[in-house]
Amino acid sequence: LRLTIPEAYRVHKAVIEWGARYSEDRIPEQAVGVDPLTARLMRWVMVRWERVAFLNTWLLGTLAPRLQLDLLPGLRCAAHVALCAPQAPCAVDDFIAAGRAMQRFWLTATAYGLFMQPEMTPVIFCRYHRAGRAFTQVAAARAAVARLDDTMAELLHTAPRDQVFFMGRLGTGPAPRARSTRLPVARLMWAGDANTAPDSAHRD
Repeated sequence: LRLTIPEAYRVHKAVIEWGARYSEDRIPEQAVGVDPLTARLMRWVMVRWERVAFLNTWLLGTLAPRLQLDLLPGLRCAAHVALCAPQAPCAVDDFIAAGRAMQRFWLTATAYGLFMQPEMTPVIFCRYHRAGRAFTQVAAARAAVARLDDTMAELLHTAPRDQVFFMGRLGTGPAPRARSTRLPVARLMWAGDANTAPDSAHRD
């Protein structure tokens, strides 16, 4: 899904920093999770959506990324996890509590020497589907998400699917050699005065 709809293509094109090992505000190429040859092909293909569409339609363009980013890591990891809220998150406080629980889980896993990789695509797309959001103009993709939502219900039979706010995979292995880093404090600070703040909501 995320490799075949133009809406996701625009996001991917904006968030990958090609040729980088570390990035403060994007995903560095070396942390994407594909081999160098696939990365080189992706960089060329993602210049224009027309190239992506052609490769996907005629040359099995999604095959290598699906194998390297989803299937093989999913089979070789130690476990898959789903974090569920007591009720479906809807208010701001619900999502803050969910984020707090996710961070606590992630930090605890790290303390035990485990690595975690988010698997948020099913959670996000299924949430769009249940909310009736037109997340893409591609009708086949919307139909696929409806089937995906049913599959989620089967896999997560012990908890209502609308209460799942995070999914990921856990495992051990060598520490990642590339990663996204935090923005430095200097870039997070705003040096203006309250009367010229860019967003008045931040002052309330």
